[in-house]
Amino acid sequence: MYKTIRSKIKIFIILIMLVVSIIAIKKLVVDPQPVKEIKMNTVYICGSGTEYPDDDQSRFYIEFKDDKTFILMHDDTRRNEEDYDEDGDRSRPVKDIYFGKYEIKNDNYIVRPTEGAYVGFKDTIAVKNNRINSYYSAKIKNNAYETWMTIVPTSEGRYKLGYINKNGISFDNNRIYFMLYNKSDIKKLPSSPEEFRKQFKMDKKAEQ
Repeated sequence: MYKTIRSKIKIFIILIMLVVSIIAIKKLVVDPQPVKEIKMNTVYICGSGTEYPDDDQSRFYIEFKDDKTFILMHDDTRRNEEDYDEDGDRSRPVKDIYFGKYEIKNDNYIVRPTEGAYVGFKDTIAVKNNRINSYYSAKIKNNAYETWMTIVPTSEGRYKLGYINKNGISFDNNRIYFMLYNKSDIKKLPSSPEEFRKQFKMDKKAEQ
């Protein structure tokens, strides 16, 4: 009888260890992890604050290239229809993208855009149909004012995307930031405004 009880206890312990191991593996391997090392030619997804973005939340994507250029895309097309134009703010689904150069200073990645593009959608139905009603692209003067974002490591060694203070040097801790994660749902970003534009169909009424 005692042997049977001991055997059951051993089986129970083994099962608990197995479950704990599976949870640990899922958390470390399968679940998105904050980025502690930035690799070139890799797309990272950025969620607001320390959270990985939910399916209906806006997000940033960023990729650094070997030639010291970067691509940064902001996607605010995933919210529900009722979440746009809240309190008459006239917001609507949009995507914007920036291309430029970066430099690394004290492990901080400072991005300087040289050109950008923007697309707007009438509503969330247009987003699903991939149909835009506005498009804009322009060159950006590479001055201190346009050096507005940077990626810096936290005290835990995790990288976050955020804004630079008005002094153009330090990280602005009073504004929202976006933690980088390694499980991006996009593997390749457009390499130019033209390639970005080709992803969408223009609404015929807007085109006229």
